[in-house]
Amino acid sequence: MKKMFYGLICLAGLSACKSENLVLDALRVHDVANSACKLTLSEARSDSKLQNDAVSSTLYMELGKDGIAQCMMENVEANCGVSNIYVSMTNQDTKITLVVYHNELEAFADCICKYDVNFKMSKLVAGSYDLEVYYASPKMKYDESGIAYRGKVSLVSGERVRVSLDPEKSLPEI
Repeated sequence: MKKMFYGLICLAGLSACKSENLVLDALRVHDVANSACKLTLSEARSDSKLQNDAVSSTLYMELGKDGIAQCMMENVEANCGVSNIYVSMTNQDTKITLVVYHNELEAFADCICKYDVNFKMSKLVAGSYDLEVYYASPKMKYDESGIAYRGKVSLVSGERVRVSLDPEKSLPEI
């Protein structure tokens, strides 16, 4: 009886370790930070605004040897009233979905800003991934109309990957 009881305790201990490893192995986004407004674009169309619109948003990803990808989204357009931009992630097998959204606006500003957003993705291995990037509402609601990128990326340790995001997309205000 003691051996059976001891065996059950060991089995429970091993299964607890396995489930803990599953949690630790999940991909996740962390250390998200955004710049202050880099460039203010008036709502009125002007030649300078048209020139600045030509600078599209770009996602850079660099996989480190430790499995952490250093990422930066450059020139993300959002209302000037945005104070925080967030990134969340879901994954399934080799598909990664990034959802970019911002805080609830206290007041709408009559201008658009360009922001840089830095974040890290952990527990990645080198390889090819299907990547989707969505711009979502402050409540993290998104659909196909908010897709900023859909395609494949190949991550190699120590190499920087550049992905051009849809220049027509900006973070929704509501």
